[in-house]
Amino acid sequence: MINKLKQMWKQAAASPQEKKKHDVSLAVAALMVEVMRMDGHLQSSERSEIILALEKRFGLDQVEIHDLIENALQEVEKALDIHQFTSVVVKGFSTQERIGILSELWTVAMADGFVDPYEEQLIRRMADLMGLHHSQFIAAKISTDRS
Repeated sequence: MINKLKQMWKQAAASPQEKKKHDVSLAVAALMVEVMRMDGHLQSSERSEIILALEKRFGLDQVEIHDLIENALQEVEKALDIHQFTSVVVKGFSTQERIGILSELWTVAMADGFVDPYEEQLIRRMADLMGLHHSQFIAAKISTDRS
């Protein structure tokens, strides 16, 4: 009985960390998906950039990434705004990491060869909600510019 209780406590103690990791990866994926959807076209090039970014950032395999993107698509559909995702990113990442995420968002937007004005406006709003300055927004854009 005592061993069973100890095992339950261990699992309960480990669960919040796993849930936090899942919440953070889902929030980042949701922001990327939102950028992909913003121009009204779900481009395979943009999806490929999301896959690469999530694989690099979180070390996930292809099945996990596919599931994460599908979950993110569902969460974005249900969401009232993007604040619920950006607030998780702010709590889960340092300023430098958030700048890196911002660069990844720009990479998704640029993947189809054209940044729609609505995509740029959305990324600007995401940067603000992630507590990043306009200069960081511009620097992230320039660092990923493929022109």
